[in-house]
Amino acid sequence: MIDDHEIDVEFKWDGMQTEPTVDEFLQAGAETFPDKHRIPRSEWDDRIREHEKHHSSADYFSDRFTEQLDSHECVCHAASQLFLCAYNRQLGGTQNSVWPSPLSLYTRITNGKQWGGSNVISSLRELVSNGFLPENDGPEWLGGKGGQQQRFKHTVKQTSGDNPRQDWIKPSDLPDGWQDTARHFRVLEWYTIPDAEAFASAILNGWGVSNGRQGHSIPHLSIVKDGGKYLSKYKDSYDMFRYDSERLWNNGGYCIRSVTMPDDPEKPVGGQVK
Repeated sequence: MIDDHEIDVEFKWDGMQTEPTVDEFLQAGAETFPDKHRIPRSEWDDRIREHEKHHSSADYFSDRFTEQLDSHECVCHAASQLFLCAYNRQLGGTQNSVWPSPLSLYTRITNGKQWGGSNVISSLRELVSNGFLPENDGPEWLGGKGGQQQRFKHTVKQTSGDNPRQDWIKPSDLPDGWQDTARHFRVLEWYTIPDAEAFASAILNGWGVSNGRQGHSIPHLSIVKDGGKYLSKYKDSYDMFRYDSERLWNNGGYCIRSVTMPDDPEKPVGGQVK
């Protein structure tokens, strides 16, 4: 049984500005969640069993936690999880994962403003236009701690939350030519999540969903059943799994359907060599 203290956790505001409406998502370039992808409730149990059997829900395609610590970067941490899941799903696993930097996105969409949080719509627009930069650290295949910094020309820290005074960067502090790397890590296709059925359906299709409440942005990566109740399981940006009950599934949000892909997964930024 899942500990009740990990279900429907109450949050203090930590970075998500106003929750976008469906119309605002559509105006920003999202697609309406397609009816063909809706999964009736009668099929949920079968889908959950299949994902557990084949390790095919979005959480199996995320090979890392992030931790925003003392920062207001939650919107960008949630987006980084959804991006990572979509990227690795399209590659067929985490063997060639690349870890995106939430900080690289946050400083651009706030125009260098460290405190006050960020806007979900702005984050998606920037990810469609320019993309994520990789963070300095990475998975083992890229060298682990400091590995992506050694491999790619343009990287930054995961978060400024470790040491806000020392680690904060403004857009002007991004490495020269950063766009040449970030363009390889862009969002191509994303859907609105207009209701609870679309929320469950997106996740049961294997995609992550980001929504929020109380000023906190949340990346939901799988649906589980515990004690006869359905729960969404999310990778919180405080280095832990938590869960939401169905009563919180109708909070809107978005899912990332597809992202840019490298021609060669072992060369994620093409022929670029640092």
